[in-house]
Amino acid sequence: MARLTLSDLRRLTLRRQFPAVRGRGAEAVLQLFERLGPIQSQVPRAPFLAAASRLPGVTRATITQLFASHALLKATNIRGTVHTSTRQQFPWLDAVAAQSREAIVRRELRLTRLEPAEVMAQVRAFCADSWRARDEIVAHLRSWLAEHDSSRSAAAINNTLAENLLWGHSGLVRRPRDDAWERRTDICRRTVGSVVPDLPHSDPAAALAQLVRLHLGACGPLTRADLAYFFGVGLGRIDSALRSLGEGLNRLPGPDAVEYLDLAEPPTGGSTDPGLRLLPEFDALLVGYSGPHRHRFVSREDLPRLWAKANGLFSPGVLYGEALVASWRTITKGKRTDLDVTMLSQPALSEDLFEPQVRAVEQALGLIVTDVRIHPP
Repeated sequence: MARLTLSDLRRLTLRRQFPAVRGRGAEAVLQLFERLGPIQSQVPRAPFLAAASRLPGVTRATITQLFASHALLKATNIRGTVHTSTRQQFPWLDAVAAQSREAIVRRELRLTRLEPAEVMAQVRAFCADSWRARDEIVAHLRSWLAEHDSSRSAAAINNTLAENLLWGHSGLVRRPRDDAWERRTDICRRTVGSVVPDLPHSDPAAALAQLVRLHLGACGPLTRADLAYFFGVGLGRIDSALRSLGEGLNRLPGPDAVEYLDLAEPPTGGSTDPGLRLLPEFDALLVGYSGPHRHRFVSREDLPRLWAKANGLFSPGVLYGEALVASWRTITKGKRTDLDVTMLSQPALSEDLFEPQVRAVEQALGLIVTDVRIHPP
């Protein structure tokens, strides 16, 4: 079997990340998100821009309605980070995240009488009847733990990590206080079963296998380390998931003598050269891979310009010619919004190339871009 080159990996991934989806309505967006898998979304506009970069022409109203109707669900789950998912994907993410967090919940909350599952059940019960703010959840659980576990456990809720384990419970759906989903921090939480009552329960092992299949179909080919990083689990659990997929997988030699995994029947269609695209923060072309493999679409030298390793932030990137060539941002002052592009190491691109994607960003975010500024490296 021929060894995969970096160019091969790029083309195979781009076909999956830019699938052929007809239409620009709600069903098209849902189909896209089913194909892409969970979208990292702690930056509120990220899922909007993910849709705009893959389905240019989709509107803010369409995406907002999908969130408002809970067809798209946002929650804190794998790796303790925020992801947008479809209803089908949500139980898998919840099951994998909940199992991964059991040990840390026990340790950080210093539980002596209660099991982590009992604490999480109380979080879900408290958020079942109404949308709760983060401070409400923390205050309630602090009081509840003092009564049902110990004063030591209640006092342990005194730092960001301990608080996040409660209001960041993977079974809670997040939303902002108003309908500005693309701009506002989603500070309200509610138990997913209260807003989508028909979601099934998922076994953690079976859920991980489904998610591994999904991620291979969205970002593959991938290594074992890529999969372990993305889902925040150990290699042992990844190997169990891979064994359960059995003959549905191929093992392929890749660059640097690394073995890659792929679906035996990967998705078809899609574009290997989608042209210039304005990607969101934390786009899958960067965060879909573990640290050593994040140079699939950007050179090792340019990667630090998109990935601030010290604080884990990923800048929005510009994809062009099968590679990430620039970072970009919007700058808003009053009613004026400018798009600011900084090239990584390549010569500056023509402003004309940006025109279609600028229109796509305008439609997805509901704004007007006044000017595009392109800065050299």
